[in-house]
Formats: sequence, C-alpha cells, structure tokens
Amino acid sequence: MKAKDHITKGTDKIINSTNAKWVAFRQFIFAPNLLTFVISVVVGNSFGSAIKDLISTASGTVNFILKWSMNKNHPLDFDLIMAPFGDFLNSFLTMLFIALTVFYTIQFINNSLIRTKEEQWGFDQAHEDALVFQKMQAENNKLQAENAKLQREILSKLEAIQEKQ
Repeated sequence: MKAKDHITKGTDKIINSTNAKWVAFRQFIFAPNLLTFVISVVVGNSFGSAIKDLISTASGTVNFILKWSMNKNHPLDFDLIMAPFGDFLNSFLTMLFIALTVFYTIQFINNSLIRTKEEQWGFDQAHEDALVFQKMQAENNKLQAENAKLQREILSKLEAIQEKQ
C-alpha cells in the first residue's frame, strides 16, 4: 500500500509541476506586451514594404512622365509604372493578409486558449474600469436629476403651504 501511495504522490507532483510550467509558459507566450511587440514587428515590416513599393510606383510614374514629356519620339514604357505598381499591390495584399491572419489568430487564442477575460490579449483594465466608472456616473446623474425633481416638488408644496397661511 505504501508503494502505491508513493507512486500516486509522485505522479501528482509531476502533474502539478507540469501544469504550473504550462500556466507560466501560457502567461509568457500570451502576454499582451509580447504579442503587441510581435504584431508590431510583423505588421510594421509588411507596412514598410508596402510604403517602399508605393514610393517606387510614384517614382516610376514621375520617370514615365518625364521621359514621355521630354522626348517626343520616346516609346511609351508602361513597365516604369506597372512593375512597381504590381510590387506595391503584392506588398499591400501581403500586409492585409498578415493583418487578417494575426487578427483571427488572436481571436482564436482569446476564445479558445485563454480562460479568463483578464488574460486575453487586448484586455485593458483601465478601459474596463472607465466603463464601470461611466456606468456609475450615469446612475449618479440619474439619481441627482431625480433628487432635483423631488426638491422642486417639496419647494412647490412648501410655497403652497406658505401661501395658504
């Protein structure tokens, strides 16, 4: 019987240790600051590429217009515009796809892997507190309006009593 208890305790210790490590890893990997940094790097990099290709498109357009306006016999070389525009379109669509993928991945993580609202990526305690404060302020404003109405009623009744005397 003692050997069985020893094995059970050892198994429980391993399971608890594994669970604690899993929780710590999950908290690390889904930490809002880490995810914000990763998203900023990935989306920012693709945004930078899209801007670079947009500038190349503008530069190609200016080059096309200059060649066309300066030399009347110059053949129209639309590749000066179309090739950089194609690169820009490719970069823009890549950026959009990356942003959508990140968004839906975060949605999946928040809805499937995170157990509490406070652990979810994008959770903002200050915002939640502000919403609670706004609700309390609205209730306070309502109560003050009711109080002012009751005070006006009391004053009008007192005035009516004073007029009778």
